[in-house]
Amino acid sequence: MWCCAVAEVSVIVPVYDLEDRLPSTLGSLVRQDFGDLEIVVVDDASQDGSADCARDILQRSGRRFRVIRLEKNMGCSVARNRGLRESSGRCVLFFDGDDMAESNFISSLFRSLNESGADFASCGYKTLDVSAGEVKDFPLICPEGSSKEKILEMRILNRLDIPHCATLYRKKFLEDNHLCYKEGCSAGEDVEFLIKMLCRAEKGSFIPDCLYIYVQHDGMGSRSEIKDRETRIERYLHHTEAHFREAEYIKKNTKGKMLHTLAEHMLLPAACLRMLSYYAMSGQRERFRSMIRSKEIRRVIFESRASFFIKPEVFLRGCAALLLPALYYNKYSGYGDR
Repeated sequence: MWCCAVAEVSVIVPVYDLEDRLPSTLGSLVRQDFGDLEIVVVDDASQDGSADCARDILQRSGRRFRVIRLEKNMGCSVARNRGLRESSGRCVLFFDGDDMAESNFISSLFRSLNESGADFASCGYKTLDVSAGEVKDFPLICPEGSSKEKILEMRILNRLDIPHCATLYRKKFLEDNHLCYKEGCSAGEDVEFLIKMLCRAEKGSFIPDCLYIYVQHDGMGSRSEIKDRETRIERYLHHTEAHFREAEYIKKNTKGKMLHTLAEHMLLPAACLRMLSYYAMSGQRERFRSMIRSKEIRRVIFESRASFFIKPEVFLRGCAALLLPALYYNKYSGYGDR
């Protein structure tokens, strides 16, 4: 179904081989108590019947929807970006294809966004372990009166867990700031997107209620892909590259002294250490040796002492790498074997 009229909210759902999960996922979106909703499913060249399943569910729902099928599997970032470009909503939300939400999820975020005049609104989440039947709540508590710099600082330090899929954005805000997902990145792209968004946002709105439901099951990427060593190492590399990009983006797009300290003396050296670890994991001994001998890399790692009282493990791990490179290499060379 296609309608030229603009929706208030578009929910973008990237999908890959999730035919069995879609009835629950799309069912929870269809049951939202928010009326002016567009559901945009982007099927990333699934090998099962995900696209047909989504189309069948949404055709019967009476909701405005689009099902876009990519001809080639391109990854979640490409699917999200395609959905963002082709969505009609004034506000957008990225929703994982195997998760669910409470019926007032979108209406609560939309109300909070409009009443606050913020660029984005986020809420808490809960996890549902399907096999164990266990539910855990993770409320989103942001100290009242926190500046935008403080919110970004807390997110970098993992002291404020803003859920990637429990956040509603004004689409114009994303477009004006050229915010999108790093294509080709298979891990860390969601946090990178959030970090960049927080660098640009003037104001955010936070709801403590746990309205988004992360469904944990054996088929999810974080559980299935971790069994394959090559995939684990590739994901580790992509996560590492995301850290480099985050550090550079923060330095270019923020002015706070603390944020620059975190970018230059915590995120950047941590990314360098992760790259050393990646070379060890992938058996690239010569690249490891070349990097550890680089004066610039040694300077970056040594200067992480400036963040010692914020996150001491970065400096301590750096000392281990610089003073005992052979032990460091051997420690990480077996990554992914277990």
